[in-house]
Amino acid sequence: MNLFKQNYKATLVIIIGLVSYIYNQKIYRPKVYSISESNEYLIFLLGVLPNFIGAIITFSTFILLFKILYSKKSFRQNMVQSTIWTISLVVFMELERLVSSEIRFDFFDIIASVIGITFCFVLYKKGVGN
Repeated sequence: MNLFKQNYKATLVIIIGLVSYIYNQKIYRPKVYSISESNEYLIFLLGVLPNFIGAIITFSTFILLFKILYSKKSFRQNMVQSTIWTISLVVFMELERLVSSEIRFDFFDIIASVIGITFCFVLYKKGVGN
């Protein structure tokens, strides 16, 4: 419990991300998709939003884990490791979907994830991760 008190800002980012992700996937997105005359730009944004939010959740989780596991490393090293792991996971998930589900490879999902990681850089530079 002390772990979460010390890193309450990062934990808060993860929790808000999870709630937003679940709301988008289970409530808002199906409602928009069910409306036949929905805006195509809105549908596109709702399609890439899970990757954006997922990248924020994953990146924040990696930052928190690396901060705990490798407390001797600098914050910058933890950021670099978190970026590498997050991008690797995103690309792996896209490739896995392509192979197992025969769903097309979506480059926009990767771009949304990179934008999410960039958003996290700004957040953590402003002091969320400290």
